Amino acid sequence: MEVTNETALKKRAKQLLVAMTQRDRYIYALSPETDNRNTAAVLGALLSDRGIAQAADEADGRVVKYATDGGAQFIVFDNRELDIVFVEAAGSGVIPVMQEILQRTGFIAQSKLLGVALDVGRDDAPRALRVLAHMAVAWDEDWTDLFVLHLASPDMVVRRSAIDALTLAAMVAQEFGPARELLAEAARREKMPKLAEVIADAERVVGAAAGDPIDLTAPS
Repeated sequence: MEVTNETALKKRAKQLLVAMTQRDRYIYALSPETDNRNTAAVLGALLSDRGIAQAADEADGRVVKYATDGGAQFIVFDNRELDIVFVEAAGSGVIPVMQEILQRTGFIAQSKLLGVALDVGRDDAPRALRVLAHMAVAWDEDWTDLFVLHLASPDMVVRRSAIDALTLAAMVAQEFGPARELLAEAARREKMPKLAEVIADAERVVGAAAGDPIDLTAPS
């Protein structure tokens, strides 16, 4: 990934926006508070005011789904581990509402997250990668390059976090081939037995999501 300055980071962020636009699927990371108010609650009130009804909630209310009669859908995910609220929108007519959401709450720029994630030596680089993984709506070579950096880190904690982020990114993008290749290469290199087990577990999860038969005799 040739991302070395602010201009290049913004160019990459624009590529991610194009990918979202092409798939009519938009995911943004928001701060957990807006004007000292809970962002998830702000989003719920805004969507309700626009006539977009709550359809379901999961995970003790941390994942709330909203939908319109026309098939548009919004998902608000209050990720307390990352201290981020993610908002996802898909379907006809979501762009004006998403624009209003972002104007109301602000959002965490992908260019900023990329800059942090690319500096693998930073303490907050793994967190930035995990946040980005939630927004990986389409896979490309730049995603592969970014994960290679983290999976090749000499720091076991960074590698462990990258495995989780990679699994998540594959699920978000619904593209499993690149993740399987990256995990296979990581497994060949990994010398730490415990981390090798984590990689094997991730390979099984990604394989199952890709449609592989589930081996009930495999260790959990």
